[in-house]
Amino acid sequence: MRGGDAYLKDGVISKLKSLVPDESLAVNYLRFEEDAKVSDITAAAGTFSFFEEKKIILYAAPQNAKMSESDKSVLAEYCKNPCETTVLVIDDDGGFVKFLDKYAEKLDCSPPDNAFISRWLKNSLAKSGFSIDNSAVETLVRFCNCDMMRLDTEVKKLTAYAAAQKNVTAADVSACVAPDAELQVYELTNCLSKRDNKKSVEIYNILVGRGESPAMLLSMMTSQFRRIMYALLSPLGDSELAALFKVKEYSIVVARRMSANFSKLKLKRILDNLTLSEYLFKSGVISDRAALELSFAYLLTI
Repeated sequence: MRGGDAYLKDGVISKLKSLVPDESLAVNYLRFEEDAKVSDITAAAGTFSFFEEKKIILYAAPQNAKMSESDKSVLAEYCKNPCETTVLVIDDDGGFVKFLDKYAEKLDCSPPDNAFISRWLKNSLAKSGFSIDNSAVETLVRFCNCDMMRLDTEVKKLTAYAAAQKNVTAADVSACVAPDAELQVYELTNCLSKRDNKKSVEIYNILVGRGESPAMLLSMMTSQFRRIMYALLSPLGDSELAALFKVKEYSIVVARRMSANFSKLKLKRILDNLTLSEYLFKSGVISDRAALELSFAYLLTI
């Protein structure tokens, strides 16, 4: 498996585990974390399963390039001649075991695009006898920041809420689903870029009143302004910057749009302020709440 979408990965694992009867799952489903010895993994994989059933082995490969050449050789030798009753699944989110691609079936678990998620939402609700307005789909995807794991949870809530009419509307989504914190930081940053201080204060108060971590909010604001800076200055395209920041391409599109409201000097001053605030609270000089409040006050005036 390659890609960072947890929902799709869980779906793959659930499908594979369904190949094994519940009564033998304890012995025929094994999970090895990245610090496991490769020799232990291949030894387990090379052993025939009990009762002639499939054995599922999940290995979370190291998220760095430090696998030794001997370990690579051991894995490759097993994959050349795998045990016929074993399904070895390697979670290779970092792409560091590409040397095994020629022996394996590759499963793409990359975060899907909005079009795929919209179809998935409509199909999921249709299976339960529900319909959903296009505006509701757009609102739900935006509120959940394309996180399919969270979307799956919110769909269950919405079907309970809209059980009478069997149709989910944008109003239902607004009533039941809290916007993702990252989305609200986007909106906050956008309002700040437009000098809409009234709306900025309103969003800030919602985030703080909801109990979001001040340290997390400050970090997210810093990341957002850093992306805006790169969008303004970097020659890289949207997809390249998205890969660099490990975010969805839409995040870079938004950052590039916001960058038109800033000068290079203004962005530098903002990032200097945010970075200093983070340094002060991480050094114990002030609290994270004080650091957030000082930076937000600065952003309202610059």
